[in-house]
Amino acid sequence: MAKKYKFFRVALEGATTDGREIDRSTLEQVASSYDPNLYGARINMEHIRSLYPDSAFKSYGDVLALRTEEVEIGGKKKLALFAQIDPTDELVQLNKGRQKVYSSLEIRPNFADTGKPYLLSLIHISEPTRLRRIS
Repeated sequence: MAKKYKFFRVALEGATTDGREIDRSTLEQVASSYDPNLYGARINMEHIRSLYPDSAFKSYGDVLALRTEEVEIGGKKKLALFAQIDPTDELVQLNKGRQKVYSSLEIRPNFADTGKPYLLSLIHISEPTRLRRIS
C-alpha cells in the first residue's frame, strides 16, 4: 500500500527562478489530465536519469495525484500546482536532512499526441515541514 502524504505546492504560475514562464493554463491542464494509471510520474533527484537502480540518480518515489489551488504570494493571487506523493524512505531522510527541498517539474507539452501538457516527473521535493504522512 502506498504511503500517502499531504498535498504540497510544487509549482506556481508566472516567472520561474531560471527565467522560464509557467502559465495558468498549463498548470490547470497538467492537474486535470494527470492519471497515474495512464502514465505515473516519478520523483527524481535531478534532471538526469541513470540506467542503474543503485545510482544517486534513481527514482525516489511516485506522484499519486495533482491539483491546483489559488494562493496569495506577495499580495497577488496566483495559481499553484500541488502534488501528493509516495516517497521512498531514502527521499524522506534526504528531506529531513534539508536536502533537495525545492521542486522542479518536467512537463511534456504534447503528451502522447493529445495536444495537452502532462507531468512526466517531479524533481526534488518540497520543504520538510510540508512533507506530512497521512496514511
